[in-house]
Amino acid sequence: MSHKFLTDTGLIWRKSLRESRRDAALAFIFPVMPPLFFAVLQAVTYSDMVDLPGFPVDDYIVWIAPGAALLPGAIGAGFTATSTVLDARSGFLDRLRLLPVSPAAVLAGRLLFDVVRVLPAAAIVLLTTVAMGAEIRTGVPGAIAVLALTALLSLAWNGIFYVATLRSMNPQTPMAMQPLFLPFLFLSTVYVPESLLPGWVQTISDLNPLSYMADAARGFMIEPFDWGALAAGIAFPLAIAAATLMLAMRMWSRMNRAA
Repeated sequence: MSHKFLTDTGLIWRKSLRESRRDAALAFIFPVMPPLFFAVLQAVTYSDMVDLPGFPVDDYIVWIAPGAALLPGAIGAGFTATSTVLDARSGFLDRLRLLPVSPAAVLAGRLLFDVVRVLPAAAIVLLTTVAMGAEIRTGVPGAIAVLALTALLSLAWNGIFYVATLRSMNPQTPMAMQPLFLPFLFLSTVYVPESLLPGWVQTISDLNPLSYMADAARGFMIEPFDWGALAAGIAFPLAIAAATLMLAMRMWSRMNRAA
């Protein structure tokens, strides 16, 4: 990776930061509010769920906290995908061709900003759940590991948003896709252990990357560390990110050549 590529990526990252200040509510507040709402509401409403036979913890917030900390990575996706399409429609690509800037650096800088942008939201959610009684048995290193998983989820989820948005070339596409995370959320082990899910939901949960990521996060927070759970929690979103970002990069490169 050349110094020029890193420099260009940093320039686009700063451009994204400037744009985010004009829409700070969507960029920084929106990723934190729904996860906090879900965590607090679920912890209060379903607190008696821990009385079910076989529930693995005594306090419901302890169970849902790892998954809640991951959610900003999904809920906050799509912000720079909109900006990228607006760049393409505004003539920015024409100006870009006159500069020695790699199209890959443009996409990398945008995606890096989206990943970094959701980490403060994830940290706020994590600290709030700890204040409510959640645990991080592995301490600060465990908290950092959970944030790293959030960053990985953000990368994978943004890859999906980029493919759909570049395909449609409609800046409204990311907003329309926001509810997409809900089926993944409620058909996972974020809120309920797999053993207590209906059989058909267990089948879907076994195919749901969010379940594996939540299980990996629990290994850092409340459960004995499991290398297998961590490997699955990394492999699934990494595979999604690799596939979607490769496709998005191909689409973006074709757009730049055609500009």
